[in-house]
Amino acid sequence: MSTPLTPVFAALLNGLDAAYRRGRPLVSDAIFDKLAQLCPNALTPLGDAADDAPPLLSLDCPAEPEDWLARNPGPYAVQLKADGVSVALTYLDGLFVSARIRGGRDCTAAALHAGALTDLPGRPAGRVEVRCEAISLGRGASTQLSRNAVAAILRRNDRTAAAASLSLLAFDLVGIDAVPTRSAAATWLECAGFATLRCSVTHSATAVLDALATFTVNQHTLGFPCDGLVVSLDSKLRQRDLGATSRAPRWSISLKP
Repeated sequence: MSTPLTPVFAALLNGLDAAYRRGRPLVSDAIFDKLAQLCPNALTPLGDAADDAPPLLSLDCPAEPEDWLARNPGPYAVQLKADGVSVALTYLDGLFVSARIRGGRDCTAAALHAGALTDLPGRPAGRVEVRCEAISLGRGASTQLSRNAVAAILRRNDRTAAAASLSLLAFDLVGIDAVPTRSAAATWLECAGFATLRCSVTHSATAVLDALATFTVNQHTLGFPCDGLVVSLDSKLRQRDLGATSRAPRWSISLKP
């Protein structure tokens, strides 16, 4: 229901969203998700992404994931949601050429210092992107950097990425037609030598919700910052059919305890 505060709230939420897409978040993901759930229609759609290599996007975190799961039957690819900063590594004919964070800002030098591979096995032709999450491992939970601190290091784009023990965890691959699913992409990346956010495939909404329940119990035993699960339609053909707005894909959501 619309109230006199709705336009003001919508402007606030869209401002926070724009800051996030520029790589300069003003609030935590958890706070943003709660605000978005209070006024789910406040975010202004920014149009559909039409590029074969879609931009780095945030994920919707629906208050009632059962509705999304009912509209989008499996199989689903389920991965841990590392609480870091998304990075796209670009390769041309198998050779690493650049890296960027959300908003298109270059972070090539920082990505190399964080462990980006300089070439892909088999040197696949054309343009390939490896999607990663940059996180701080540190020497323990007390020394791990926050996501905002990781973003600041990537924006500086220098060797401080190595000094801060940043690591890249690959989660998806764009540009190789012979890799038809997100789960196959995760396997390809692991075989190529990337540290990965491993992927499991489930076929039912019940299995997805069971995975979230298991994560909720075990999340504090993980060795890196992680705040939920990413659930995606496994088929990349179905992903292309559904497409994305310039804010979020229609084929993937995040689930948080």
